[in-house]
Amino acid sequence: MAICKLCLQEKELRHSHILPEFMYQNLYDPNPKRFYTLRVNLDNEKDSSTKINQKGIREYLFCADCEVLLSRYENYAAETIYGKNKRNKAYIVKASETPDQQYFLYEYAGFSYKEFKIFLLSILYRIIISSSFYSPTVSDDTKEKLRTAILSENPLDYDDLGCLLQIIKYKKSIIAEGFILDPFLTKNEQSDILNILVDGFMYSFYLNSKEIPQSIKDNFLKLDGTMNIIGRILFQDVGLFERIKKAYDYFKKTKNDK
Repeated sequence: MAICKLCLQEKELRHSHILPEFMYQNLYDPNPKRFYTLRVNLDNEKDSSTKINQKGIREYLFCADCEVLLSRYENYAAETIYGKNKRNKAYIVKASETPDQQYFLYEYAGFSYKEFKIFLLSILYRIIISSSFYSPTVSDDTKEKLRTAILSENPLDYDDLGCLLQIIKYKKSIIAEGFILDPFLTKNEQSDILNILVDGFMYSFYLNSKEIPQSIKDNFLKLDGTMNIIGRILFQDVGLFERIKKAYDYFKKTKNDK
């Protein structure tokens, strides 16, 4: 028995996924079955690490009742952007790209605001309470806001803890997939941004998103079920490119040293 991290009740805890299993669907090597998580410290290589995982990362976090609550929103997300059983109700209204094919805009509609936003909030919450990821420090106030919102199934305003969802590509038709890059923090003048790259999808959570420009908010999931997903070529983002390159260089070095 222990305290559930969502309802705060003392109950028997389940071995909970930090990221839902469907998010690993393209990560596993076929034989042997495994995938890689990469952590990089740009300032100190000694703090970098690579880890081989046989199955989705789990911890004892939530009770059975809270697992059921979370699974409802996971199942919805599995059918939308991940198309698990081909019953996707969200659809692309318009796709466009810059003339140099470095940036792509996918304008979506048909999302259930409540279901997908709570899924996004649950991902952020699990990342920051997990001991498996080296997540940057997030304030207790933000953690509590997330916990109570998820538990009460309140998706919050569209611009409260908004998430910019991006597809990171090596080339127009080649996604930077096959690995998880540990959470890392970036900043702009108005907000800290917690990012995690999972199989080519980068989730960028604006922790102070009420304060950011409307031009960024316009890409968030909105109450009417519309959302923009931005695709971009990795090499246009020097910071992200350096982070991934150092992670891969470290991975190759440690692999060759064994």
